[in-house]
Amino acid sequence: MPATQLPPATHVMDLHSHISLRNLAVIALVSTAILLISIYRPAARDQIAPSSAIDFSPRMQMLGSFEESSATASAAVAPLQPLSSVMTPRGQLSVSSASGLFSVEDEARLGADLERALSYVSERFGSGPSDTINAQINWEPSCGLHGIAYTQIRNTQVFTCPDLPRNRAVNIMAHEFVHQLAQDRYGDAHLGADVILLEGVATWGAGEYWLGGSADFRSFVRPWLQNGSSLPLGISYVGRSISDMNTLYYQWGSFVEFLIQTYGREKFDALYVSGSNNAPASADYFGVYGKSFADLELEWRAWVLE
Repeated sequence: MPATQLPPATHVMDLHSHISLRNLAVIALVSTAILLISIYRPAARDQIAPSSAIDFSPRMQMLGSFEESSATASAAVAPLQPLSSVMTPRGQLSVSSASGLFSVEDEARLGADLERALSYVSERFGSGPSDTINAQINWEPSCGLHGIAYTQIRNTQVFTCPDLPRNRAVNIMAHEFVHQLAQDRYGDAHLGADVILLEGVATWGAGEYWLGGSADFRSFVRPWLQNGSSLPLGISYVGRSISDMNTLYYQWGSFVEFLIQTYGREKFDALYVSGSNNAPASADYFGVYGKSFADLELEWRAWVLE
């Protein structure tokens, strides 16, 4: 597609799938909600992360919000609202925000907040960005908080509104940063990664920004396994409720935590690049660990409940 044309980033309930450009040309299905860049905005939806992590007020929970990420795009991403005219370089981060979205004081603090988030997730993930990340904070008219990452063009975006404190936008951006770090670490193999690992590593990598005070993802999800409200790891969230998506995201984050802590980062990296079509449980688990996905899921459950 010519660089002057911008393909629509279309999101359905297939939350957070990063799909390659060749697949976009065929199916144009990516992530949580429907997003037509620069011509359409989705209605507000329920939040993807629990209020304990994102800390929404009751009013904002009623309005709803969600967190999402996209496949790549071939041209610069056009925001819905005008951004501040000055892009402020901050080391490996360039930050811009929609005009009027933040107070002068909050806008001044935003760059430092995002710089800290990038530094934190880079250390936690184990590697930093290979080049500058262009981080945009855009205006969401429906006040539904969500994010999107165009990893091949190094563009991460969060959509928010003046009624939401800036830290909630930073929480979502931390997750999007990890998607960019995964692209930088794994190359284009990242685009076809098993969605359990793709979204799991972005959730795990966001750490404190998504844990809401919990010590780790293991303890975060333990009550769900104890009370029987957990879900099988290998299912898709397509057509499922936002609550189920929440459960899967955090379980996937804890599964990544389990794999790295139990078997080491080198094997996890090998597993991550072994996928090809984003399908849940499609990575070569047996080839890397000598165990089936089903066996590893049983180990994960026992580990969480220890």
